[in-house]
Amino acid sequence: MVTRTLLLLLCLAAHHVKGQRLACGAGDTPPSNRVNTTDRLEKFRTELSGITVSQIPVMAFIVGSPDAHNSEYPTKHDERRAFISGFSGSAGTAVITQTKAALWADGRYYLEADEVLDCNWELMKEGLPGTQTIAEWLNSELSPRAQVGIDRTLVSNVHFLELQSTLSNMPKQLVLHDLPENSNPVDTVWELSTTPTRPAQPMAPINALDIKFAGKTWQDKIDELRTSLTSLNAETMVISALDEIAWLFNLRGNDIQFNPFFLAYAIVEPQDISLYILDKTNRLTRQPSDAASTVTMAEHLNINGTTESCTGMTGKCVQVKDYSQALADVTAAAQRGPVFVTHDTNYAIYLNAQNNRVVGKSPVALAKSQKNSVERAGMQAAYNRDSAALVKFLAFLEKEIEAGRSWTEVSAGAELDKRRGELQYSRGLSFETISGYGSNGAIIHYRPAAETDKTIGTDSMYLLDSGGQYLDGTTDVTRTMHYGTPTAEEKEAYTRVLMSAINLALLVWPEQIYGRQIDAIARYALWEAGLVYRHGTGHGIGAYLSVHEGPGRISLVHGVKPKDEYLHAYQYFSDGPGDIEPVNSIRVSDEPLIEHQYFTHEPGYYKDGGFGIRLETIVMVDKTTTKYTTSGEQFHKFKAITFVPFEPKLIDYSYMNAKQVNWLNDYNVKVREQILPLISDDQTAIDWLNSRTEPISSDVTCGRGTGVLASGIIVAVLLVASGLFSTIAA
Repeated sequence: MVTRTLLLLLCLAAHHVKGQRLACGAGDTPPSNRVNTTDRLEKFRTELSGITVSQIPVMAFIVGSPDAHNSEYPTKHDERRAFISGFSGSAGTAVITQTKAALWADGRYYLEADEVLDCNWELMKEGLPGTQTIAEWLNSELSPRAQVGIDRTLVSNVHFLELQSTLSNMPKQLVLHDLPENSNPVDTVWELSTTPTRPAQPMAPINALDIKFAGKTWQDKIDELRTSLTSLNAETMVISALDEIAWLFNLRGNDIQFNPFFLAYAIVEPQDISLYILDKTNRLTRQPSDAASTVTMAEHLNINGTTESCTGMTGKCVQVKDYSQALADVTAAAQRGPVFVTHDTNYAIYLNAQNNRVVGKSPVALAKSQKNSVERAGMQAAYNRDSAALVKFLAFLEKEIEAGRSWTEVSAGAELDKRRGELQYSRGLSFETISGYGSNGAIIHYRPAAETDKTIGTDSMYLLDSGGQYLDGTTDVTRTMHYGTPTAEEKEAYTRVLMSAINLALLVWPEQIYGRQIDAIARYALWEAGLVYRHGTGHGIGAYLSVHEGPGRISLVHGVKPKDEYLHAYQYFSDGPGDIEPVNSIRVSDEPLIEHQYFTHEPGYYKDGGFGIRLETIVMVDKTTTKYTTSGEQFHKFKAITFVPFEPKLIDYSYMNAKQVNWLNDYNVKVREQILPLISDDQTAIDWLNSRTEPISSDVTCGRGTGVLASGIIVAVLLVASGLFSTIAA
């Protein structure tokens, strides 16, 4: 098994030769979606040549993905790496010197980055053998003790300090210098650019989320946070993560595409609470823009709307201040008492907290991930509506294709998006729909566009990964279809992906188990055939928040030592295909799987140039009972909340064992129970669902493939390898 995986890695690596790029040879025709960066790189280098540290010029500059809040999805105003390189994927790092430019991308983006990057750029396929890390590349390109620049507001404190140490310990003893706010050369070039122009900072309305969706008041959340801070030996917390701020204050915005967030900082002290936003006067008193919200922001936060302050107010009140005041107030708070900042808080905030700081993992992130009873009910309701809409659409699309009508990746995705937008409580998509036919489905992060659009036919796979934002939940689901006759290879690959999902769904585990300790169980059904997928198996998911939520995840990446976007030691297994929270974020680093957290299960297989398969179902961590009981031990399992059938024509049951078939039968019964009442007005959808949820006889299995959970020895070996038993012993 291991040998096959290593051979595949080496095979992939053979395609990565330094300097070898797609369509970069003499006479080659570049892809239509390639971005010309010659002019912006020339202007950038002119700006870079004027930056000095103690009269020593900065010779290289690092441009990562994060904004000042380490957001997965920055605003269009903050997409600096996309502007300078032309590569707009959710993860990647550009490094530019006076003579060269290189971009590091993980396995999800190898194909896309090679297409869109022009020939000014070296593509560094991180995770493959032979690929230099950023530190190694800089050491090979620069002179001894050369200065390397990075914007201190756009890098987390833990990553800055680790990168600084790594560079200084390279043979050439490179020096990392943090540039202060408003001195980023990318910003200078972008502000003067006319093609493309830089988008303005967004300042969309901010609305209160009703308690019937939130389940807990912001005042109660503040009380719980203050209790947590006391246990962390801190008096104050600076919060910069936008999802944490939205959740803590029961507020939702629309500053960032696909995410109900608004640009903000928050400082919670023993007595005072401060929130820092853009355009505060208008936003505080503006009438709600969401029909579900009945109060202004000022009323929701118990603010005197006339004075924009807490003067004369009783009970908890939030001081709302200008966004630009946050850094100065961090300094002031540090003079009053210990300030808690998270590992992924930007380095500028870390510096302003001076030496009176406590650094750790966010107590807000952990509290947010454990859904309360109202949130849990809302999530299930949202997933039932969403599943029903997807069932209706898939039934419709199959009938259209059978009738010979033309549907493309773009038109099918747009139709599903429209239908989802018509559902109760809909507030848009949770990410850009991934609609990929044939070889496009093999591009893990594929986004359909006019230049690459394919007609959905009958001779290959169609992968559809989509999700919505609703007042009562956030959804994410992937299914893979075939509208013709699949090959034996396609059926085996699909079946093994399904077996991977089922093996994880069958798992029962004790408390204090981490996602990294169970990830291999999902992969084994693929590994035994020499198949792999270059992303994590699962990510957390929010409740009308981010589609990718920490702190837990199911991934081979350990995260005990924070993975660093700027160091790139080993990221072959990045966190997820659907734009998971960046692997550099400590918010998704290892935490045990806890009751009432929600995760995706999304194993897959991607044959370059052929087809892609991914099966994604959302599950909740739930308590379970076991045959025997052990004093003090509580066991858990996953409970599915997505109810969309799998495709029987793609399943070769002879690879499955009886336990897997029984799970699939049980799941199909639940699909009928939950979804049939919601599609009673659509006979096509009813017939489609019923045909895919017929009972399966256990006689169809003959065990050609290894069901992981059918072999206790295999499970034990995998869990020992992932550190489970050592964790229990500790």
